[in-house]
Amino acid sequence: MADRQDANKIHGKIIICTYPKPEPDDFAILLEQSGATVYSMPAIEIQPCSYHLDQNVSNYQWLVFTSKNGVRSFAAELKKLDFNKIAVLGEGTAFELHKLNIEPDYIGTGRSGSDFAEELKQVFKPNESVLLLLGELAPDTIQTKLSATHLVERINVYQTKRPEVWSRECLKLIEENLYDLMIISSPSAIKNLYLALQPKNIDWRIISIGKTTTAACRELQIEPLATAKEATYIGLAETTIEFLQH
Repeated sequence: MADRQDANKIHGKIIICTYPKPEPDDFAILLEQSGATVYSMPAIEIQPCSYHLDQNVSNYQWLVFTSKNGVRSFAAELKKLDFNKIAVLGEGTAFELHKLNIEPDYIGTGRSGSDFAEELKQVFKPNESVLLLLGELAPDTIQTKLSATHLVERINVYQTKRPEVWSRECLKLIEENLYDLMIISSPSAIKNLYLALQPKNIDWRIISIGKTTTAACRELQIEPLATAKEATYIGLAETTIEFLQH
């Protein structure tokens, strides 16, 4: 009986996802199986950007990725590599490597970039050379923490842009307060969405993917209803379902 009551709490809920739709979309699959209606309205666009390396990629002992977008943008180079070790932040980023038939040598916990840097200090040997492959908006946290003991270089392999076209259907649901939750998976997404909806009086009901995204929401005076315990789409889905049930 309790399971049926919990399911009834989720059935028909309208949830708007603001991340670029992945394949498979684990979040949407789990929420739709629970009875929710899930809409997609990406609040960011990801584009690869040109970059230049001072030396051959094979000269770096470690390659570090903090997102699946970094892996996708660097995929052509990854397919040619044989000797580098690879560290990734979170299972989602690791899964993107698995699609290329590459097994990461280390998978970080996925809590935050700062936590990841502390983990890497324990994994990397002193003075090993490290190449960070990040998005242009990523902070310098990892580079700063590792530079004292390692040879660290950073290149930006993708850029995050504000969409030129938004879903009119989803904007209307938000503006008319006809939705239940918005799912935010990056600081850029909440900033872009906030700008797109100004100066309208929005009743923000947000679930955040992690601490960094939650901090970005709070900078805009938006308090998320919940923050995912695990910064993955599955973790985000589990937190959303738990929130709706209770």
